[in-house]
Amino acid sequence: MAPKLPGILIRLAAVGLALALPKPLQTDDVPAGSRIDPVPEWRLSLYPDAHPFAFTIVSDADSSYSRRLAPLFEEFDSDRLKITVTAFVFWADWAKKGKIWSDWAAPAGSERAFFAPVAVPLEDAAERAFYLGLAARGHEVGMHTPSDNSDTTEDLARAFVRFEEIFGHPPSVYVEHSGQSNKETLENEGSDPRSRYYSLGILNRYRPWVWVDGSMALPRRSNPRYFDLAAVKGPPFTDDAVRHYGIPKVFMRTGKWKSADGDGFLEWYSKANIDALEAHRGLAIVYTHLNEKWLDRKTRKMRDPLRARLGYLASKDGWFVPAGTILDRIALMKKVVLRREDLRVIVENRNTSAVASVSVISPKGRSLCNETGVFRPRATGDILLGELQAGETRRFGICR
Repeated sequence: MAPKLPGILIRLAAVGLALALPKPLQTDDVPAGSRIDPVPEWRLSLYPDAHPFAFTIVSDADSSYSRRLAPLFEEFDSDRLKITVTAFVFWADWAKKGKIWSDWAAPAGSERAFFAPVAVPLEDAAERAFYLGLAARGHEVGMHTPSDNSDTTEDLARAFVRFEEIFGHPPSVYVEHSGQSNKETLENEGSDPRSRYYSLGILNRYRPWVWVDGSMALPRRSNPRYFDLAAVKGPPFTDDAVRHYGIPKVFMRTGKWKSADGDGFLEWYSKANIDALEAHRGLAIVYTHLNEKWLDRKTRKMRDPLRARLGYLASKDGWFVPAGTILDRIALMKKVVLRREDLRVIVENRNTSAVASVSVISPKGRSLCNETGVFRPRATGDILLGELQAGETRRFGICR
């Protein structure tokens, strides 16, 4: 049965009168990337230069060796994809301070010389030169805990000092190795100040972006958008993780636990999912191990399906930079606020530093205007505002 109309509306309809009650416009504080209505409204883009999405890879060192990584980075460079790769700083105990090379020794062209070395750290001169070269090419080198085994507080402190000696700065990204086997991880003994493996104090001293090997490291398996952090409420940062671990800079990655390899990448980042990232202004910080199923063992080059998929990705106008750069940008944009007041849009930078290449996403192709001129949207809907200085506020009228 249809609901009954209030009597006053029935009487107005009877005499042919139209009743229009305009809704008052409210003042809304809109953090970057959020929406104020189910229908897209005025909002800020998280990414610079009107890029519609951001994508990078963070690879765990685990069993890596530079000679097997080198062919992969030739492809990343060819596609202009800058990623984050982690490295161990010191040899693990089982490597006997590098004496393990005698066990791996073989003629230079043999398969054993190429495939046997694993978890080779920055302590090795050739490995160190390789990672320095990656950094010079625009990739980011992070720390994958000090070594392949459990490391004491003193080991961790030495690792940060040595990393800074090598690269000229502390690591921007710190990725825990194994929460089950490495005692310095925060889910193990790293959060306990009574333990000789206490790591929390060192991490808070250097303040890198930390990926914790624990329950909040990846989106839930049941989430259909596990490949896009922007589709998951809160990430790449989660307040729960900050409170739980006591670290101000914790981040999540995309993917699944049991398939963080080349095959998993092909599954997670199908062409359809890459298209979805682009369409929904998504964010991918991919969890993977480049040493696992990325290399064709016969050709010793990147597998052809992976080369093709990266080529498809690179054909998009994504923001392809290392994880530290993306995380720093999003942290800044969380303090850039858009306010709507009647027919005005106000953008305020609440940071103590400038934010480069800020853009506003326009609904329905509308423009912004002020005393300096008219700011029209691109085909993507982005209106470029340029750099916002620390504490700067800009006011615009909404125009067609």
